[in-house]
Amino acid sequence: MRSNRLQREIDDLVSRGWTIEEETPDRVVMVDREFGSVLSHVLVVVLTVWFSMGLGNVVWGAYNYVSNSRRRVLWEDAVGCPHCGADVPASADYCPACGDGLERVPEPNGGIACLECDAVAAEGSRYCPACGTRLAETGGGPS
Repeated sequence: MRSNRLQREIDDLVSRGWTIEEETPDRVVMVDREFGSVLSHVLVVVLTVWFSMGLGNVVWGAYNYVSNSRRRVLWEDAVGCPHCGADVPASADYCPACGDGLERVPEPNGGIACLECDAVAAEGSRYCPACGTRLAETGGGPS
């Protein structure tokens, strides 16, 4: 079941002509395809109708359909990138849209800080989820 935020975002994009390309329980990939502007097609027709009988226009439309498609990935447990505002899964270290490094938000119940990379692991974790370093035992000294 989708959250209300995600469903509103999907509905907004669908109302603007986007379609759902792929859907999993935690994310939805939306795509907006286009064939190019009317002016570009008129120009291609004028330049190629004498040579290829309009075949260039078909090729130009197919090229635009593939290369000018826009995609957005909407995550169920998303946080916004502070640099570009894109939806980023909560588990990501870097924004997939702009590549900016993301700060880790500490676990609400405290969590355990990794001594190697400063990532915060959930309470009771034995290994760091970011770098794999064995974490200190919660009951005392390191193991």
